[in-house]
Order: sequence, then C-alpha cells, then structure tokens
Amino acid sequence: MEKEIVQVAKAAIVKAIETELVGYNKPLSKFVDHVLEQHRADFIRVIDEEVSGVLDAESFRIELRSALNEKLARVLVSRLGGELEKQVNELKANPETRAKITIALSQVLSELQRPKS
Repeated sequence: MEKEIVQVAKAAIVKAIETELVGYNKPLSKFVDHVLEQHRADFIRVIDEEVSGVLDAESFRIELRSALNEKLARVLVSRLGGELEKQVNELKANPETRAKITIALSQVLSELQRPKS
C-alpha cells in the first residue's frame, strides 16, 4: 500500500510540473522558443543544405519526374474523358448511329456469354 501511495504521489508531482512548465504561454515553452530563435540561422542553414541535397539527387529527380508525369496523364485523361463523352452523346443523338451501337454491343455481349471451347 505504501508503494502505491508513493507511485501516485510521484505521478501527481510529474503532472503538476508538466502543467506548470509545459504548454501555451508557460515558462518552459518560452525558454525553448528563445533557444530556438537564437539558433534560427543554424536551423535555416541545415534545412537549406538538406533541401539542396535532395534537389541535386538523381533519385529525387526521377521520383519527381514520375509523379509529374502521372499527374499530367491523369489531367489529360480527365479532360479527354469529357471530350469522349461529348462525342458519344453526339453519336447517341443520331438514331441510325444509336441503332448501330446497340447492335454492336449486343453482338459483343453475345460473344462474351458463349461458352469458351
């Protein structure tokens, strides 16, 4: 029982210290902000070196090129999709073309439903 009381007391003390020192507008946060501001130039230099290293790396360039190509392809396909839909709608508006499309689709479905040898 005594051990449990000591553990609870320790946990309460740790929580009280955290509550008083850490968090928005608390002393420890202010100290950390001050120290980080003093080393601002160092952080900027390190980040700049790493970003420059990434930009110079061939593997990054390959990944970036691949991602850009994929995104560009999606944009082009989506725009092309709208154009294709427009053309299909024009074809469907013509009764003769609509009948030919219906016959062609029926033939394709019939072929797909036949048992394969």
